[in-house]
Amino acid sequence: MSVVTAVVARTTDEGLVYLTQPLGKLGWASAELDAATFQSTREATRAASQLPAKLRAFALPVRHAA
Repeated sequence: MSVVTAVVARTTDEGLVYLTQPLGKLGWASAELDAATFQSTREATRAASQLPAKLRAFALPVRHAA
């Protein structure tokens, strides 16, 4: 069985980077395992929409083995 969660990601010249701290000082990581996870795509979309527009972040569903 797998659990579906979501992360916030954005594209850069080097590829995807993932939000590591949804609140406070922004942090980004190139490894998906370091990303902050959200219970649903809706929560991740809400967090992405609260970021500055120049970052153009988006919610991305992720499957983890349970």
